[in-house]
This record gives sequence, C-alpha cells and structure tokens, in this order.
Amino acid sequence: MNQQIDWNKWLTFIAALALLAAIIIPYILKIYEQWKAKISFQMYLKKYFGILYNVLTYDKFEYAKPSIKDIPEKLQLTFDEYIKLFEKDFKEHQNTIQPRVALLIILNLQYLLIVIHRLQEIIGKTDVNKLYEQTLAYGNNLTKKELIKIYGILVFMEHFTSITSFHDRFASMKSIPREIKNGTWIGLKIDQELLKNEQLTLEDLRQLSDNELSIQEIINVSKILIQELKSFYDFESLMKKKIVLLLTCFNNNKSFSGK
Repeated sequence: MNQQIDWNKWLTFIAALALLAAIIIPYILKIYEQWKAKISFQMYLKKYFGILYNVLTYDKFEYAKPSIKDIPEKLQLTFDEYIKLFEKDFKEHQNTIQPRVALLIILNLQYLLIVIHRLQEIIGKTDVNKLYEQTLAYGNNLTKKELIKIYGILVFMEHFTSITSFHDRFASMKSIPREIKNGTWIGLKIDQELLKNEQLTLEDLRQLSDNELSIQEIINVSKILIQELKSFYDFESLMKKKIVLLLTCFNNNKSFSGK
C-alpha cells in the first residue's frame, strides 16, 4: 500500500525555508555590500598611498660610502636603508678633517634631502582633506585598528612636509650647491673646481654638525612615515592570510562532513 504524502508538512517546510531566506538573504547582501565598500575604499587608499609607499620602500637610491678613496664605493639602497646608513656614517664622520670624507657626507645628505623634497611634492599633490572625508564616510565598514592606522598615516602626511621643510637648514651649502630652476629644486651642481676648495667643504660639514638635531628630526619623521605605511600594508596582508586560512579550514570541514 502506497504511503500518502503529507503535503501540509512539505508546504510548511517550504514556507519556513522561504521565511528563513527572506531573513538571511538581505543580511548576506548587507554584509556583501559592506565588504565591497570596504575593499573599494582600501583600493582607493592604495591609489593615494601607493606612490609614497613605493618611494619609501621599493625605489633605490645611490649612496656613496664615505672614504678617502679616489673612487668611493657606491651602493644602491632603499630609502629606509639609506637613512639608517647615513645616520650611522654621519655620527662616525661628522668631525672628520678629511675633505673627501666630508664631501661624501654632504653629498649623501643632499641626495637624502632631494628624496625628501620628492616626497613633499607627492604629499602636496594628495588631497589629504578628501582622504579624511572618505575615511569618515566609510569608517563604519572599518575596524578600529584599520582606522587608527589610516588616521596615523594621514596625520604624518600632513605634518611631514612642514617638519622636514622647517629642519632643512642646508640650502645655503656651497661645496655641493642645489640647482634651482623656476623655483624648483631639480638637482645638484657638481663643480670640479669648487670641489678643490677643501676649506669650503669642511665649513659645510661644520654646518651639518651645528644642525645635527635638525638632521635627526628629518630622519626620525621619515622613519615614522615608513613605519606607518608598512604597518598599513602589512596589516592588510595579514588580514588576507587570515581570510585564506579561514576559507581553507571551512573547505576542509566541509569535505570531512561530506564523507
């Protein structure tokens, strides 16, 4: 004898599923929209932070190792490597009486300040106020840690130019003067005859020593900006790894349950 199907139970079950779907689907869509808005905002930030981040962490700059050699050793360093080595060499040689060593210290400082000037220009072209507004607009989709990191970067972007400009006391150096065109610093003037003036070189080195605190302030604020940007990208990378790990665990559990 065939068992009669209880259609009432099936209709009740289907109605319950429809009700559950009506509750869950809008919630899932809301979560998806929040996730999409968050990802879009992170890509938006990457666009503005990316150039600055590349200069600070990926681009290489020539560094002449201070020595009395006719042809000094030249290194290709990232900016964070550059400032660390310059900081070390300056402390070691700031009172040198060797003109060649002094000249290379001055040259490396001027190159360091050229990079600082480039960073100032990048920041100047970035609408920091707009980034603040966008962060406020999408702040509800970000965690507290993410907001702290973003605001930390924006604060240092705002203050980086003013701090480094204030402490750049070296525009008047004569042994390796700056080349200015239409009010813009475009490079350095290397005059072979001028380089023979050893007294002038040592006087410029004395100017560096007299403004040691300003050099340290420039280096410190650069280190902080590097740290803040690296922290932002490292945090994002860490979150991606966590998501991959969670998805892997989910798939493993799903496979286990299906056996």
